[in-house]
Amino acid sequence: MMQFRIDHSAVREKILGDSIRSVASDLRLIDLPDLVSYLKSGQISSVNALVQASIELSFKPETLAFGSSGDVYLEWDSHPRVSFDMEFHHEAIHVYFRLMLAAEEAGVEITYISFEGESLGPAHNTQRLHAALHGARLN
Repeated sequence: MMQFRIDHSAVREKILGDSIRSVASDLRLIDLPDLVSYLKSGQISSVNALVQASIELSFKPETLAFGSSGDVYLEWDSHPRVSFDMEFHHEAIHVYFRLMLAAEEAGVEITYISFEGESLGPAHNTQRLHAALHGARLN
C-alpha cells in the first residue's frame, strides 16, 4: 500500500487565505505610498487604524487583529509588496500569521498555530480552524 502525507500547513494556509480574502481586498484600496510611508517611518498606530478598519468590515470584534508589525519590499526589479503580521483568536484557536500583499495577489504564511483542548489529530484540528474562521466572520 502506498503511503501519502497530507501537508496540513498548506491546507490551513489555504483555508485562512480564503477566509481573509475580503480583508486583503480592502487593504489594497489604501494608497500604497501612504502605507509605505507609515510602515517605513514606524507609524504603527496609523497602520493599525487602517488594518483594523478593513478587518471590522468582515470579522467579529477581537477575532482578527493587526500584530503591530509589517514590512515593505521595494526592489528595482520587482513590484512592491507589503506584509502585515496578523493574529486570529477564536474558539480556543490561536493563529499568528503574515499577510502578504502584492499588486495582483495575496498570500498568508502561518508562523504559529495552537489548538486548545483535546485534539483528535491534525485533520480534526484543520476542521476546527475552518469552523472557527467561519464562526468569526460577520457574513
